[in-house]
Amino acid sequence: MIQLSRKFLEETQADVIGYGAKDTGEMGGGAASSVLKTGGAEILAALKRELPKTTHQVGDVVLTDSFGLKKHGIRSVCHIISIIKYTPQGAYCPEPDRLYNGVEKSLLMATKLNAETIAFSALGTGEGRVKPEDCAKLMIDAVSDFFAKHRKSNLKVIFALPSYRDYKAFENLLTSSTYSSLQFSLEGGF
Repeated sequence: MIQLSRKFLEETQADVIGYGAKDTGEMGGGAASSVLKTGGAEILAALKRELPKTTHQVGDVVLTDSFGLKKHGIRSVCHIISIIKYTPQGAYCPEPDRLYNGVEKSLLMATKLNAETIAFSALGTGEGRVKPEDCAKLMIDAVSDFFAKHRKSNLKVIFALPSYRDYKAFENLLTSSTYSSLQFSLEGGF
């Protein structure tokens, strides 16, 4: 089951949340900023400890405790690398296709944690300069493929999309005939 929500990521009360992280571990904008503000400085420290274990490429995922987010029912955070900070073009997402990998890895991590729900923000659509339509397709494809491989999974996926342009991109795609086999619900559309 997929749900589109206009809520901010930390308001979803999901077991696990995933947002677009920078390869440097900075948490200074968009969903990252909200996660840091609500989760507390410990979340940033945990991310910085675990980040060196990755390749620092788009699609890598760092899993940490949720710290202050526990009061919202969130147990873990998937920091999905979506932005490479130092490129000739500035900070952005140079390989948006790899966002699929980040979503897939996060879904597998949530399953191993016996999570019932995972919520994602739109990856890379702000500073990463990924078109919302492209982001929606990559993320929904990853979820659809996950459920095709794990037919017995009861994991609920929430896309937390407070931005009108992100929400509409996901809504337009989910209501298209391409994804007619997916079960989804809309919460508080625009």
